[in-house]
Amino acid sequence: MPRLTRLIPQRIKGLHIDPMAWRRMDRAALRQLLKRVVTYAVLLLIVACILKLVPRIWKDVADGDPLLVALAVPFEVLSVGGYVLLFWAVYGAAARMSTLGADAPARPLSLGESMQLTTSRLALGDTLPGGGATGFAVQFWALARAGFTAAQISRTTTAFLVLSNTVMIVMIMVLGVLLGAGLVPGDLHGAITWVPAAIALGVVLAILVFARRGRAFVPPDPGARPSLTGRFARPRQLLRDVSDRLPPGAYDALRLLRRPAAIGGMVSNPGLDFVAFYLGIAAVTEPIALPVMLMAYFIGQVGSLVPLPGGIGGVQGLAIGVLVAGGMDAHYATAGVLVWTGVALGTQIVWGMWQYWRLRKSIHGWQAEDAAATPDTPVPGT
Repeated sequence: MPRLTRLIPQRIKGLHIDPMAWRRMDRAALRQLLKRVVTYAVLLLIVACILKLVPRIWKDVADGDPLLVALAVPFEVLSVGGYVLLFWAVYGAAARMSTLGADAPARPLSLGESMQLTTSRLALGDTLPGGGATGFAVQFWALARAGFTAAQISRTTTAFLVLSNTVMIVMIMVLGVLLGAGLVPGDLHGAITWVPAAIALGVVLAILVFARRGRAFVPPDPGARPSLTGRFARPRQLLRDVSDRLPPGAYDALRLLRRPAAIGGMVSNPGLDFVAFYLGIAAVTEPIALPVMLMAYFIGQVGSLVPLPGGIGGVQGLAIGVLVAGGMDAHYATAGVLVWTGVALGTQIVWGMWQYWRLRKSIHGWQAEDAAATPDTPVPGT
């Protein structure tokens, strides 16, 4: 009971109720109370919408075209293959990349090992509570077992994230301008066209600035800089860490654009995934204008940056919102996006769990190789 009433002022805990007592609450308690009220209100709104739409959504899914759903599966498989190809183009070249203050080369990953790491991360990110953050944690653990240093992991991961999101950022920028100016068919509010386009342009310019800095970037010595203290110390420390890692990673990303595998992976992954997205919508209803469909897909991908399992909630919510704003009925948009989500998650989980079993075998092999190189080091698990 004390936990339930700790946010309530003492004067309204007893028989005497003072309706203006909230004015005497300290700011921290008031913020927590307001946060809970907003959370419960949003939750109730979501539940109300689901209860109203679920019968129609399930009917739309049940009446959908199974052939189009089946056709979306191979496109989703090829999309994951493009993601693997991009991963291999980045991490397979890590041994030839200069590193942050370390010249020791990492073990270059083969295409098969890249597949194991990538699909395992996708599957674990789809199923575990931490979502993408958990998947990346497993990936970092595996890369460390493969011989990558912390500096190499941070640098190559930055380059990979820049490349894997480049098509999304550029498409949001281009489509936002074209739709906002009325140069292509589709009717969307300026808040969904010009605003995302402006943000995407800012991101592109920031990446180019960081890449220019990364050409001759020398990381500062962590021991030579004092720890940040005072107000907003943690956000300032985060910004300082990001400024240390982004320049070399962004520069490596531009260098990797010379590799056909990198270009093929960064284009085929979202391109083929969009085909599966389009087929999922077409399975339940008539698709709307192609530019609006593209905008819905790529804005939806921004939701994948939220650490939710499989991005579920973020990706779907944004995509459905843009589709509805573009003129599609809410129940059709929700049903189509759910069909695509089911295909995508099913593909990634089945493929990834199988590859995770192979990844563990590869890690034991790497550890055995390292133990053979240093006979005094025992092999874990033996």
